[in-house]
Amino acid sequence: MRTITRTYLIGLFRVVDLENVPRTGPLIICPNHSATLDPPMVPAFTPRGDTWSMAKSEYFGGGIVDFMFRKYHAFPVVRHTADRAALKRSFDLLKAGHSLIIYPEGTRVESGVLASPEPGAGFIAQKAGCPVVPVGLSGTRECLPKGAHWPHRVPVSITFGKPFLVASKRPDGTKVSHQDAADAIM
Repeated sequence: MRTITRTYLIGLFRVVDLENVPRTGPLIICPNHSATLDPPMVPAFTPRGDTWSMAKSEYFGGGIVDFMFRKYHAFPVVRHTADRAALKRSFDLLKAGHSLIIYPEGTRVESGVLASPEPGAGFIAQKAGCPVVPVGLSGTRECLPKGAHWPHRVPVSITFGKPFLVASKRPDGTKVSHQDAADAIM
């Protein structure tokens, strides 16, 4: 993915603030999601070899797509549910010091603007108590629009934000909901 991106988008591709990504320890990486290109691109340019991704369970029915996703260290999640197997896998990976990519919106957002996140990313971030790195992807939707068979040469960038901890309680002691935590990540 790195070679294809850097070759095809030569002069148009940028990775910004890579130094914000801790190289060791448990970490949740939360990009926006507007294109099919996002799931292979984010782990390809994340500077860690221990990065895993949640991906919709529909990709894991066998065949070449299943094979490719597993090679990218992806595991299935049943979207819009409290998928206990995916949650257990997430917490096990984080407990072992790995990094985990979660798309808080829960699906590709074709409008090109940020959508309301699902509460899952907030829940995992609160329970794991590890840093979260927000990631802004721009240009991926224009590069490979839904239904396109070949990417367009347009500017594309990945911007890694500063890591932060998601609060479980407010200064007044009240609980921060999982939805509010997910909103903070977005």
